[in-house]
Amino acid sequence: MTVDVALGPGSSTWERLGQWRFLLVMHRALVLQAAHPAVGAAVAEFSVYNARPWRRLFRTIESLHTYVYGTPAEQRRELARLERLHRRMQGKDGYGRAFDAGDTAARAWVHLTLFEAVLTMQRLGGDPLSAEETGRFYDEWRRVGHRFGLGQDDLPATPDEFRGYFDRVVAEVLEDNATVRDLLSGSIYRIPPPSGLPVPGVVWAPLRFAVVTAAVQATTATLPAAYRERLRLAVVPGTDLVVGGLHQAVRVLAGLLPKPWRYLPLAAASIRAAETPARVLVPESFFGTVLDQSGDGVLRWSDFLAMAREISTHLDLDEKDEDAVHDAFHSWWEQLCTATGTPADGSVTAAAYAVALADRTYPGPAGRERGYGAVAAVVRGLIDRDGNGEVRQDEYTRLLDHSPRRHELIAAMRELDHDGDGTIRGDELELALREFLVGERDFEAARHLLGRV
Repeated sequence: MTVDVALGPGSSTWERLGQWRFLLVMHRALVLQAAHPAVGAAVAEFSVYNARPWRRLFRTIESLHTYVYGTPAEQRRELARLERLHRRMQGKDGYGRAFDAGDTAARAWVHLTLFEAVLTMQRLGGDPLSAEETGRFYDEWRRVGHRFGLGQDDLPATPDEFRGYFDRVVAEVLEDNATVRDLLSGSIYRIPPPSGLPVPGVVWAPLRFAVVTAAVQATTATLPAAYRERLRLAVVPGTDLVVGGLHQAVRVLAGLLPKPWRYLPLAAASIRAAETPARVLVPESFFGTVLDQSGDGVLRWSDFLAMAREISTHLDLDEKDEDAVHDAFHSWWEQLCTATGTPADGSVTAAAYAVALADRTYPGPAGRERGYGAVAAVVRGLIDRDGNGEVRQDEYTRLLDHSPRRHELIAAMRELDHDGDGTIRGDELELALREFLVGERDFEAARHLLGRV
C-alpha cells in the first residue's frame, strides 16, 4: 500500500533527519542494520563499501535525503532504483541460509533504525524528544515507510509498539556476523583519505586510527546493552560520558549557526529553497543585484564574461559548449551597448541602463539568435541535451554533477516543476531565463548559475 506523504518545512522529519549531527549516530545505525541476518548477508555478498567507503557513505546519505527532502517524482525514482538494486541481492549466506535484501522484515528494520537513530541523537545531545514530538515524528516516518512499499502491518502502529518491536528484534533477530565485525574492527581501519584531500599517508594513518577508534568506541558504548553483550564488546570506562559530552557540544555549537548551516547539503538546499521568500525583482534593481558582478557600480564586458565563466563552471562544459556560451554572452553585451550608446570597450552606467529601459530601447524583442535571447536559448540547449522539449530531473542532475552549488541548483530548478513530476518544459525554462536576464522575473536557479545569490 502506498500512502501519500507531504513533508516540508515545519515537519519533524525535515527538522531532524538532515542535520550534520546525525552523522554522529550514523555508524551506529549502520551496525544495527547490518546485524539483521538478511542485511548483513546482502552487504557481505554484494556491497563494495570496502573498496569505495566514501562513495558508499555519500550515496547512502544522498539516497536517504532524496526520499526525505525530494519531490514526489524524485522519491519515486529513488524507490524504483532501490527496488531494482535489492531485487538482485539474493543468495545464501555463509551458513547456507537463503537471504533476500528485498525481504519486507529486513526493509522495515532498516527504515526503523533511522527513526531510532534520531531518537538516540536527540537523547545523547541533551534535547530528547517529548512524547508528543516523538509521536509526530514517528507518524511522519511511518507514512514515509508506506510510500516506500511498507504496509500498515509491516511497521508498529505507535512509538510504544515500536519500542517493544525494537527490543524484540535486538533480543531475537540481530546476530553477530562478519559485516558487523568488519564495521567495528576491520574495514574502517583501511579507509583511504577522502577524494581530493591532500593528506600524506604518514599523517593520515595515525589520524585515521585515532578517529576510527573513537568512532568504534562511541558506537559500542551506545549500542543496545543486550546486543553489545552478545558481541562481547568491552566499553572503556567513561566512554559514555565522553560520547554524551561530544553530542551536547555539537548540539550547542550547531545552535549558534544559521539554520541552513546545521544541515547537510541536500537538506540545507531544500530547506533554503522552501523557506526563501519570493524576491520582488524589477529591471532597475537587477543592474546592481545581478549584472554588476564586480560590484563597482558600472557594467563592463568583464562582468558578462564572469557570468559566462560561472555558467561554464556549473555545467562543467567542454571547449565547444564553453565557446557557445561565451559567444551568446558577448552578443548580449553588444545588445546592451547598442541600446545604451556605449562603446563595446566602455562601461554602461546605471543611469544609462535606466534610460534605455525607460526609452524601451532595451531589452527589446527576445530573438533567439542574439542578445539575452541567445543566452537563454544556449543555456536551454545545454540542459535539454536531447532536444525533446522536456528537461528531466535526471538530465540536469547529471549535468550539474560537478557544480560547486549542485544541491542548491537542483532544489531551485523545482520552481518550474509545477506538477512535481520531475520534468520541466524546455520552452518554459527558456522563457524563465529570458525574463530573468532582463530583470522581469526572479529565478533562483539562474541566480546560482550566474553566481549572484
